[in-house]
Amino acid sequence: MREKVVCNASPLIFLSKLHRLKLLNNYYLCIPSQVEAEIIRGLKNKKEDAKQIIEYLKSRNIEPAKITVLKDLPNFMGPGERAVISLAFRENIERVFIDEAKARTVARFKGLKPKGTLGILWDAFKSGMLDKESAELLTIELIQKGYRIKEEVLVEFLKRIKT
Repeated sequence: MREKVVCNASPLIFLSKLHRLKLLNNYYLCIPSQVEAEIIRGLKNKKEDAKQIIEYLKSRNIEPAKITVLKDLPNFMGPGERAVISLAFRENIERVFIDEAKARTVARFKGLKPKGTLGILWDAFKSGMLDKESAELLTIELIQKGYRIKEEVLVEFLKRIKT
């Protein structure tokens, strides 16, 4: 059975930039309406990745969920991150895909299991969807596309792929 996850915009955007949205096919995705609104804003600003994301979500018949945001979430988080954590918490979905470090900390505090875009690449590698070379190249391309990560985390990730 596919793992049920609530996904924020950032992993969708970065996987789209890599032309690898299909790596999400192994998951049962839930998207809050606030995340959809963020993607639609990108579409209005003529962002190519936004168009790909909308098409992908339609192809998977993923309907955005309307969710009231939990009141106790910190204001430093964006509306999408707050909605992702709220939806996961209210629907008892353990896994959330969020890239922002502070939001991941809040997710853990709420008892959720956050994973970022790099973790999605790792899962794809471990499941055989990506070979070593593809995983390495996509990781480097991810950084080139603006993905921010601590250098020591990147080095450890690339070492783990090689072993």
